[in-house]
Amino acid sequence: MELIFHPYKIRSLAQIDSEKIYEYLQDFEIVKFLATVPSPYLLENALSFILFANAKEKEKTEFHYAIANVDDDKMLGLIGVKEINFQTGTCEIGYWLGRENHNKGIITQAINKISSYCFDELDLCLIKAGVFESNKASIKALEKAGFHNAGFSEKLYCNTILKEKMYEFHLVKENFVPRETGKQSTT
Repeated sequence: MELIFHPYKIRSLAQIDSEKIYEYLQDFEIVKFLATVPSPYLLENALSFILFANAKEKEKTEFHYAIANVDDDKMLGLIGVKEINFQTGTCEIGYWLGRENHNKGIITQAINKISSYCFDELDLCLIKAGVFESNKASIKALEKAGFHNAGFSEKLYCNTILKEKMYEFHLVKENFVPRETGKQSTT
C-alpha cells in the first residue's frame, strides 16, 4: 500500500525500516508518549514488529505503515490504524515521528491522508486517537487535522513512563474535509 502526499508518503513497512525504528525508539522524548513499547527497545523488537505489521496488513485487521520521503524512501516515522470495528465503523489511529522530523507539518498531513484512507477505503465513520495530556504537539496536530477533543479516555493504556490521563480525540466522517497542503494522490 502506498498513499502519496508530496513530498511524503505512507507505505507498507519493509525489513530495512527496522534500523530506523530501532534508532528512533532509543529517544526517550518519543517513547514517553507511546502507549506500549518494550524497554529496552532492541533491534529484534523492530524486526518482530515489522513481521507483525505485515501479517496484520495481509489479514486486513490492523495497518501499521511507514511515513517516508517520496524521493529517497527514508522512513521518518510510523502511523497505524488499529482496533478496527467494521460493524460499528470505528478505529483508532496512532503515530510518531523521529525527532528531526518534528515541527514540519508532516504528521498533520499524514493524519489527513490516513483519515481519508479510513473513511474512503475502509468505509469507517469514526476515527479515534488517544493522546497523553502533556503531549501538546500531538494534540495540536490532531486539532489541525480536524479532530475534536472528546474528553478523557476511559481506556487504560500501558505506559510505565507517564502516569497521566489520556485525551480521546474523534474525527467523524461527515465532518471530515481534508486540509490539502500539496499535491496528493493514491497509488
